[in-house]
Amino acid sequence: MKKLLLAAAITTLSLSAAQAAPTLYGKLNVTIDQFNNKDFGNENVTEVNSNASRIGVKGEEKISDTLSALYLAEWEISVDGDEKDEQTFKKRNIYAGLKWNGIGTLKAGNYDSYFKTAAASKNDIFNDHTFDMTSMMYGEERLKNVIGFETDPKLLAGVGFNLMLQQGEDKTAGGDNGIGDAISSSITYENKDLGLALALAGDFDVQGKYSASSFGSTKQASDAFRLAGSYDLGKIGVTGLGLNALYQTAEATSSAGEAVNLEEDAWLVNATYKIGQTPWTVKAQYQTADTSWTGNDRTVDQYGVAVDYALNKQAKLYGLLAQQERDWGTEDTQSVFGLGMELNF
Repeated sequence: MKKLLLAAAITTLSLSAAQAAPTLYGKLNVTIDQFNNKDFGNENVTEVNSNASRIGVKGEEKISDTLSALYLAEWEISVDGDEKDEQTFKKRNIYAGLKWNGIGTLKAGNYDSYFKTAAASKNDIFNDHTFDMTSMMYGEERLKNVIGFETDPKLLAGVGFNLMLQQGEDKTAGGDNGIGDAISSSITYENKDLGLALALAGDFDVQGKYSASSFGSTKQASDAFRLAGSYDLGKIGVTGLGLNALYQTAEATSSAGEAVNLEEDAWLVNATYKIGQTPWTVKAQYQTADTSWTGNDRTVDQYGVAVDYALNKQAKLYGLLAQQERDWGTEDTQSVFGLGMELNF
């Protein structure tokens, strides 16, 4: 009997440990890219790039029938070996939180702003590549020192409310040191039966880059609004075709330094078409950003196409061709032709 009870106890502990085990996940996204006039210079170069390849662990611990503790820790890895500042791992989303089943999730840590996630992957077919939205538009930020709450979309028939408070933690006199010094928020809606997804997002005093400005590498505290939408035309008989669009406007809230009257208007539109029962998907995208500040007005545009070949649900081969044009500087175009493989696990 003692041996039987011991075996049962060990089995119970083993099952509990198995249920609590973290999940290892990641993405390897490697391309061979041929750049012409890279960074609007006069350099033509062939590169192997990692494109934000990543690895992470995540998990959820059940506390009660309605409450769970959850966690996620994710790092960018350099598949091509070009670690910046000798960093093999670069932190991405890292957080811990509590999840109330059917109500929502409270998270704290360092993770993507709700302004950024409002776009979702469908609104940028070059996501993670050198020529993705980040290279042109304000708002693609991962915020540190944040507390966020996300309602469960099932609670309100597909509508989700998301609110993120960022603490400035500035110890200098007059600096930001209270709760919610910056705010990122969004309202989302998704209905898979209709093939429709919508999002309205707002940033308030959130630091972000204006890439088309002369000080594009310096983040500026800004207020911004973003509207994004996706529609699956297969729901009305055009099987395989999806349309996606995004519009946003941003304005710096500080007039310090060069950022006087700094504003940006940007938008993009793209289409994806999966060819019947084949593994082929064709994509096309146009995006533009107009940035102005006192005495200056600059515009950058991008045109691009991509073709995916799905090997299975986790892996694909792809090719892309894109060009950016700007209306200032001695070199006004840069372009890329790339071939790559993406593997998710």
